[in-house]
Amino acid sequence: MGVYHLMGLGRSPGTVTGPLSYLTHRYQRWNEDDERFFARSGEREHRQRGEKVSDVQALILFTTQEILNGQVLTYGYTDNPPGQIATGPEQDGGPMKEVLQRLLRREWPGIAKGRQKGDVFWCEIDRRDIRDVYDKVVQVVAALAWVGGQGKEMWVNLTGGNNVTNFALELAANLSGEVARLYYVQAENQDAERCARFTAENGYWVELPVMPLALGRLTLTILEMLDQEPMSTSTIYSRSRNEYYDLIRGVDSEETLMEEYLRPMWKQGLIAETERGYVVGPQWALIRPYQERLEEVQQKPSTIEKLAQEKPWIERERINLEVR
Repeated sequence: MGVYHLMGLGRSPGTVTGPLSYLTHRYQRWNEDDERFFARSGEREHRQRGEKVSDVQALILFTTQEILNGQVLTYGYTDNPPGQIATGPEQDGGPMKEVLQRLLRREWPGIAKGRQKGDVFWCEIDRRDIRDVYDKVVQVVAALAWVGGQGKEMWVNLTGGNNVTNFALELAANLSGEVARLYYVQAENQDAERCARFTAENGYWVELPVMPLALGRLTLTILEMLDQEPMSTSTIYSRSRNEYYDLIRGVDSEETLMEEYLRPMWKQGLIAETERGYVVGPQWALIRPYQERLEEVQQKPSTIEKLAQEKPWIERERINLEVR
């Protein structure tokens, strides 16, 4: 099972091909450091057999209509040697799909694990509308997480795209708990920013922590109860014991409920304390629409291929990866 890379995309093709070339370099070299770098990925039995893991199965690119239809062309780029910064001459920009197809045919085969085709899913977004971007990102994440109950491994690249796109990607990763890796790649200077391949080993790849915000069932139940009326600790505890015993089974006292649930929820702003008891807090008002949309799409199992067939905003392209 390969990795699905999700990322925003503006006008720089190096956003995609730079990290891909870096991963290919390490995948092909496969020394002890590289093996440790990829060790968190893949199926356990594959690692135990000493097989390489983390091959790239698909790219999912969130970009604008103007980029997709070629109305806005890519920036010019420098065709640099792997691991080095080149200063020119620049290759002319062109329609993103044409430029990427050419570059991907060169970079992808080395980390395709023998696949003859690689999937690129083009997702059209409104980069100024956080709800639009998030809605499409979570549909993709839910589709990849389901896949018949097995799920695909997802890495999220926060290098390209604008702040809205990257916030949506990071929020979906944190709320869903389904993303294995967050990363971005760092350019040393403006010459490095124009390069199509990775420009250095040290300091290029930056790993970011995935900070799970996935809310447990008891936490969500408490929020639902408080959404109806304010409640004291004792009321929350007694009602939970009476109506949601399976959820609160391991919570043996009001003090435990306070320390393990209510106090952390208060610190996070999910609940607030008033004279009438606990009420829903301001942070939950911010998170709630995103959480509810995630739950909604999770209840409608799909696959990324099915999304591409049914949704007008996502298109599947198959790239020929046969080495010539």
